[in-house]
Amino acid sequence: MRYAKDHKVQARAAILAAASRTLKEKGFHGVGVDGLASAAEVTSGAIYSHFGSKEGFLEQVIRSYVSPEFEALKVDDVGERRGRLIALVRSYLSEEHCEGVADGCVLAALTVDVSRAGESVRAAYQLQISRMVALVVPAMPGDEEERRRRGWALVAALIGAVSVARALPSGVHRDAVLQAALRSIEDSING
Repeated sequence: MRYAKDHKVQARAAILAAASRTLKEKGFHGVGVDGLASAAEVTSGAIYSHFGSKEGFLEQVIRSYVSPEFEALKVDDVGERRGRLIALVRSYLSEEHCEGVADGCVLAALTVDVSRAGESVRAAYQLQISRMVALVVPAMPGDEEERRRRGWALVAALIGAVSVARALPSGVHRDAVLQAALRSIEDSING
C-alpha cells in the first residue's frame, strides 16, 4: 500500500497536535514518551521516528505553537493593533485560559520546562518569544527603545501572571493576580 506524498507530514502534524495537549497539561517531566504516544494514538517509536527524542518533541511544540493568536496583531493601523492587543490580553488573562491548560498558550504551560532543557530547545524558545514581542512592540507607546522595553515587560507579565494564577486555587487570589496584571498591562499599552 502506498501512502500519499504528504502522509509523513500529516502524521507528524497530527502527533504534534494531539500529544502537545498532554505535554502542556502534565509538563515535560510529568509525562513520558509512552504517554505522549498514547495521547496521539501512536507507538512510542513514532514519536522517536518523527521527533528524535522527547526533547526534540518539546522543541517542535515550541516552534509550532508559541502563541499563534498574536498573529492577529499584524495590522498597519496602530490604534487597531492596540485594540486587538488589549482584547488578546483580556482573553489571555482569563479564568478560561487558566483552566484550559491543554488548549492554552505553550509559554504559560512550558516555560519552566524550557528553562531546564537543552540549548536547541532554548534557542527555539528565544526565537519564538522574540517574534511574539516583535508583534507587540508596534502597539506600545513611546520611542523604539521604550516600545521594546514595554513589549518584553508585557509578554513576561502575561506568562508570569498566568503561571502564578494557575498555581493558585480558583477564587479570590487567582482573580486578584489576573486583574492586577491586566490593569498594569493596560496602563502600559495606553501609555
